[in-house]
Amino acid sequence: MSSAGLSLGAPGVVWQPARPRKTLRPERLDIAGFVGVAPRGPVDAPVAVTSWSEYQWRFGTPRDAADGLLGHAVHAFFVQGGRRALVLRVSPLPRSPATAADDARAELRLGPVGSPLRIVARDEGAWGNGLEVHCTFDTTVRLVSDHHPAHGPTALVLPEGAVVPPDSLLQLRGAGPGTLRRVVALIEGEHASDRSVAVLDPGPALSRGSVEAALVTATITVEDRAPDLDRREVFTDLGLYPHHPRWAYTVLDTRSRLVSPGRGWADGLRPDTGLGPWTGELVHAGRDRWAAIGPGSFAGDGPVWALPAESDDLDPATPVHGLDRMALETEIGLLAAPDLLVASREPTTTVAVEPRPPGDGCAPPAPRLEMAVPGRVAMLDPGTELAEISRRQHRMVELADRAHRFVALLDVPRDAPTRTITRWRAGFNSSFAAAYHPWLGVVDPFDPTSEVVWVPPCGFAAGIIAERENRLGLPWGPANALAAGAVLAATDVSDADHNTLHRLGVDVFRAERDGFRLTSARTLSTDPDYRQLSVRRLMTMLELALVRQTRWLVFEPNTAPLRAGLTGTVTALLRDLQRAGAFAGATEAESFSVRCDDVLNPPRTQALGRLVAEIRVCPSVPLEHLVLRVTQDADGSTRVEERGSEP
Repeated sequence: MSSAGLSLGAPGVVWQPARPRKTLRPERLDIAGFVGVAPRGPVDAPVAVTSWSEYQWRFGTPRDAADGLLGHAVHAFFVQGGRRALVLRVSPLPRSPATAADDARAELRLGPVGSPLRIVARDEGAWGNGLEVHCTFDTTVRLVSDHHPAHGPTALVLPEGAVVPPDSLLQLRGAGPGTLRRVVALIEGEHASDRSVAVLDPGPALSRGSVEAALVTATITVEDRAPDLDRREVFTDLGLYPHHPRWAYTVLDTRSRLVSPGRGWADGLRPDTGLGPWTGELVHAGRDRWAAIGPGSFAGDGPVWALPAESDDLDPATPVHGLDRMALETEIGLLAAPDLLVASREPTTTVAVEPRPPGDGCAPPAPRLEMAVPGRVAMLDPGTELAEISRRQHRMVELADRAHRFVALLDVPRDAPTRTITRWRAGFNSSFAAAYHPWLGVVDPFDPTSEVVWVPPCGFAAGIIAERENRLGLPWGPANALAAGAVLAATDVSDADHNTLHRLGVDVFRAERDGFRLTSARTLSTDPDYRQLSVRRLMTMLELALVRQTRWLVFEPNTAPLRAGLTGTVTALLRDLQRAGAFAGATEAESFSVRCDDVLNPPRTQALGRLVAEIRVCPSVPLEHLVLRVTQDADGSTRVEERGSEP
């Protein structure tokens, strides 16, 4: 007797493990994508950060308005309780090699005077002018080798067990003081007991007998003593030539976040015979190009439908940047662009300040001082530039509608009156977009003595949405939460304005005794079914879970057991969501239904290789109003009934 997939031997009971049951799990939608201006960091390359300190290390601390609002928005996200974000820094166009983008990076010379060896700052910006690079040479492994003419005039028979990587540099003690020789080849013995032979570069023949040698490696230390945070990288045991397994060029290029190797590395590192240290010298200053950042830095001009579907499909030659690039990341569930509504900005400048002369005329004059003047930033005026504001934000919404994976968090134009907001709101109709008002003021956490910083509300909203999902789950509407850290609002929203904005689907932060509370969680959709943000995100999660986690169905036989298994798998997921309060029905039958039967899959459909399933759900809608019915009886007693109402 035999069974498919099971080999049977002597008679007896044989255990056959069951195939693991397929399950579906909720997809994560709390990860936010931020696109904006930062003083440092990679350009047009989404970087994952899981804390504010990690963001600081990669993208720096904003010093003034010219540094951008990105840092303040990300800081607000983590303060609210966000756990993970993807951050993308924008810069002026063009960004192709050998352009202004490369010219904006600081460059240092490493080695003696006249050395062609160059190290450049990893990213553009004036931050790179403060880099310090030091290179020291160490003799780490000492060995006594034998030389015999049978192996050539420049060959060393290595001691048993000695490990000398190819393209190493050796310091020979027995062949003259300070002699440095490069290992150009390694000859392995035919037998395990045979010792390896290191062939050195052409040079004086080695004398017969023992030669004392030491392996020379490099240690490169990179330091950035920026005012906000000290950053330091140390790379040890580096090889000095290209074929070494730890070639210094490759290690710096792949592991350093501060610098990258530039020109002049083809011939390797060539220390002097005394193995003296090297100190990097700035030969080209980096510069900030914030003044040239414009709307083109945030998105392209072409149709969003022509973009790749995912970052894996991206052609390296395709110029996708800014919001377009972030939209390709399948990980994000929220998208925010804190600097999108900036009209123009000027970088920080340094001016000379003449010292005040001494009062008695005898003391020596004070040295000349330099003072940093913060750059000015102008926001788009909603009164005269509302069309440009809408054009920029429409790109975000189009990307969200196309992707069907994330929600675009829009900032209502700052200082816009309710009448202008009404005109602005009329231009949007998407369940994949939500709008927030007003901008909130925070005490600058990086300079508490400075003025209040106005932060776009998208950062607070993203953090509240993420925290609510992580703590309570998607069914809970991300509202009725305080904006942690906010001390002022740019606009005082009256009760009448609040009523108007709520009907428009604009989510408002209202001032209360304990802070500013987000009073709703609506989308910008005119479809009543998708008016609530929690419903939109729940349906998005279900769609992603089914698309991403049912790929195992491909090439499975389209049989009744397969359809029954799929029905059970989906039902299990929906049942868990129903228990968590995601659906409005009191029972499973009222909450959802899953159908994948022969009626939906007749022989004609099966012949085409298709599998059709029908899933119906009834999402629960957050309660937005409480109606109090007051009844007074003839005897003067008053009774209050609390009744929930439809939102």
